[in-house]
Amino acid sequence: MLRIIADDLGLTKSVNDGIIFLLKNRKVSGASLMANGEAFEDAVFKCTEVGPLNIGAHLVLVEENSVSGMKFPKNHRTFFIKYVLGLIKLPDIEREFSGQLDKITRAGIKPVFINSHQHLHLLPGIMDITISLAKIYRIPYIRIVKEPLGSKGSLFRKAQLIFLKFLSLMAKNKIKRAGLKCNDFFVGFINAGNLGLNDLNLVKKLQNKSPDKLIELGCHPGFENAELADKYRHWRYNWRKELEILRK
Repeated sequence: MLRIIADDLGLTKSVNDGIIFLLKNRKVSGASLMANGEAFEDAVFKCTEVGPLNIGAHLVLVEENSVSGMKFPKNHRTFFIKYVLGLIKLPDIEREFSGQLDKITRAGIKPVFINSHQHLHLLPGIMDITISLAKIYRIPYIRIVKEPLGSKGSLFRKAQLIFLKFLSLMAKNKIKRAGLKCNDFFVGFINAGNLGLNDLNLVKKLQNKSPDKLIELGCHPGFENAELADKYRHWRYNWRKELEILRK
């Protein structure tokens, strides 16, 4: 089974428009919503306008402002270092995640899965919080990252992938023991923001090789404009390219 999930719904109105377009035309299976995205209200309005959709929570600890008033590092690498050093406390993360899930549910959206910006929910301790909140909010599915190393990408990106796969292996056991579900494979980390035909071909190969497994393709489509490209230029994402690939 293949799930194509568009991340970053709520980031900006142009990203929302692209994701909603793909949802309406059934080119993606669902989308993950950012409670602290600048266009959150616009995303909620457009979702409710379309009707019942497969919407999940895209939990965010970096880049965007927190909903709980907590001050987390903006950069995910800085966050990771401070977290490892014990400078970021788990209760603060739990408060932020709870606040984001509360905001989404209060808006009338019932999230059916959880993932996170920069996959930070996979970190030890944070995964325990994620599982606990998934049970409280009755969210049955949590994303893990298990992408084949054969994907084309830089050595640095592949080193990051090895680390995430290790974390995902531990997380999968915890998720299953909690009675929740997760994907068996994931494609979309190595080329995040620049999804290409090679990624779609990889998904097809995984489907043919393991037809009984759950495969998730993570993507970041959207309609681009100058404001989006300028504000998030450090991401080096190509939202429009991904949208055009997925719409075919």
